[in-house]
Amino acid sequence: MRELLAAEGVSSHHLVWNKLSESRSSTRLFSIPGSRLLTKTLGRFERAMSVHSRLQPSSFSIPFHRAFRDADVVHYHIIHDGYFGLNALPLLSRLKPTIWTWHDPWPMTGHCIYPLDCARWKVGCGDCPRLDLPFSMRRDRSSEEFRWKQRVVGKVQLDIVVASNHMRKMAEASPIARDKRVHVIPFGLDLEKFSPEGKDAARRRLGILPNRLVIGVRAFFSSPFKGFEFVVEALRGLGKLNVPITILTTHDKGQLNEFIGTHQIVDLGWVNDDSVMLDAFKAADLFVMPSTAEAFGMMAIEAMACGKPVIVFDGTSLSEITCAPEIGLSVPMGNSTALRDAIRHLVENKSERQFRGAAGRKLAEERYDDRLFARRLAELYRFVTADSRGRQ
Repeated sequence: MRELLAAEGVSSHHLVWNKLSESRSSTRLFSIPGSRLLTKTLGRFERAMSVHSRLQPSSFSIPFHRAFRDADVVHYHIIHDGYFGLNALPLLSRLKPTIWTWHDPWPMTGHCIYPLDCARWKVGCGDCPRLDLPFSMRRDRSSEEFRWKQRVVGKVQLDIVVASNHMRKMAEASPIARDKRVHVIPFGLDLEKFSPEGKDAARRRLGILPNRLVIGVRAFFSSPFKGFEFVVEALRGLGKLNVPITILTTHDKGQLNEFIGTHQIVDLGWVNDDSVMLDAFKAADLFVMPSTAEAFGMMAIEAMACGKPVIVFDGTSLSEITCAPEIGLSVPMGNSTALRDAIRHLVENKSERQFRGAAGRKLAEERYDDRLFARRLAELYRFVTADSRGRQ
């Protein structure tokens, strides 16, 4: 994104807690001496006390970094993973115009990343029905945590970015986001990299048998949000099909061993290699993504950019992101029978797979190009900067 923003006239620098890229010029770690051990220790204390993102001190060191001091605007992303104390935001926002992308609904809830079918986040939480959901609590302090977030966010001059209208509607219903400007900016990706070309070569590299129809899926059984258990139920009921099947999985291995002998199972496991992940999308004929909670759904647009039809559940951002039912294929939430029927329908209807796949690629070109994403961000940065100067 740094190069794409530069093409829009925006110079960007990144302060990160964990540096995963090889960039030397634009990405810097932020911390104070001894803070990593302290942050880890305080994280254990937070979990014992059933609070989250309150006590970490390193966020208060950010104003001492040159990148922060030189910035016209500061854009925060995933700052609720246990390294950043939200109590620093009021100070940071007084020093610099502030944008915060809400990648999930955590800023609007008393503890959970996704509230699923619970609506108590609209009224202040408390009496939490799912303390086990990440970030889990040992005892119910969801009402207290909700009020704390409301106080902190209320003190911050803040523009909120979300990637879907689904999240925008949640923000509009949230007491925590009240009176904040909310901007919908869908994420983007490299459409030259994610493209329909190279399917046969990808299949050879992954060891997929010839003349197979390939179903792609994320095998994340332990997540309460990805709906993999419904995929397993759907596959059990598929019965005899008119083509041999390969099921291509990422994330966890061994989750579909019961189908070995019935279908070819290719388990890639946890993939850190971008080229292997790209091959997984290119090799598939269709992609099944029955998440029970999503704020956007990056894997769905990656699949569509590669010309693959996507099957999703209703009730999350995915129906919107995939333009179901016209382009994506959506079925009722949690209905494994409907999911089975949708899989069978696409398996046995090549022309519809091709039509929905081509339409998905066109949709990606119209809405999810990373250059468009960069342009929208640049426009927001200029707007927020000008607005801040106008209020001074």
